Amino acid sequence: MRYFFTVDIGGTDMKYGVINENAELVFKSITPTNGHLGGKNVTKQISDLFKELSKEYKLEGIAISSTGVIDETTQILTPSISIINYEEVNFRKELAHLNVPVSAENDVNSMALCEKDLVINSDKMKCVIAMTVGTGIGGAIFIDNNLHKGFLFTAGEWGKMKIGHNTYEGLASTSSLVAAANEIYPELDNGVNVFKLYDSGNEEIIKIVDTFYDNLATGLANIIYVLNPDHIVLGGGITNRGERFLNELKAKLTPKLWDYFGDKFKITLAKTKNDAGMIGAFKNFKLTFK
Repeated sequence: MRYFFTVDIGGTDMKYGVINENAELVFKSITPTNGHLGGKNVTKQISDLFKELSKEYKLEGIAISSTGVIDETTQILTPSISIINYEEVNFRKELAHLNVPVSAENDVNSMALCEKDLVINSDKMKCVIAMTVGTGIGGAIFIDNNLHKGFLFTAGEWGKMKIGHNTYEGLASTSSLVAAANEIYPELDNGVNVFKLYDSGNEEIIKIVDTFYDNLATGLANIIYVLNPDHIVLGGGITNRGERFLNELKAKLTPKLWDYFGDKFKITLAKTKNDAGMIGAFKNFKLTFK
């Protein structure tokens, strides 16, 4: 069996593990990203973890998923767009001393590469999109089974879309929901606690969550009109709410769409949750070095 090192770099935590050639995680763990210390520190962490795990596994490559925009040719992450305090970092150059092939991909694209394979007959669909709702809002687009990245590799960054005088993620991310709730209840620090109040029937929070869902549905409706997808996969911590989240969102989304769409496309929740970035990073690795 062949083994590879895979890592998913988030704004707060870095998930990492060992994955085999069948895309099965045989080991996984998590450590703080410490992105405020810069990109060189992040790549040093990757190098140190790789060396440590190499004592037990013969690792043949490094697969990276990271927040931000990554040039697929140079493997350079664009610092001005990442929420991590990166200077410009070329992952392949910084990790060249390990003498193994290195691939890097945007975190939402990585999640999408993982999740798309779980959608039945996705390889035969015209368009599949994935969207994550968290600190921000990000997306990935598959057209005719190919990941569409765009000229500057920013395709799917629809969190930056303008809705009125705000951005989509400024109105419909989980962080925006918590910020709105904080104006009434300053002690609320995460979406889980916001929804606890929502489910308890708190009228003030119900209004805030209702507005959140309406904004989320507005942006998603715009994306649907532009791309006309066969299938939409939704991810991010808020989807842990499960079918309730999906039903609450659909109640706002359906009135914003043509009747013509009907039930001709599907919306499902991401299945792999926290491991999607690591598994998707490896799928990108295989595509890069096929």
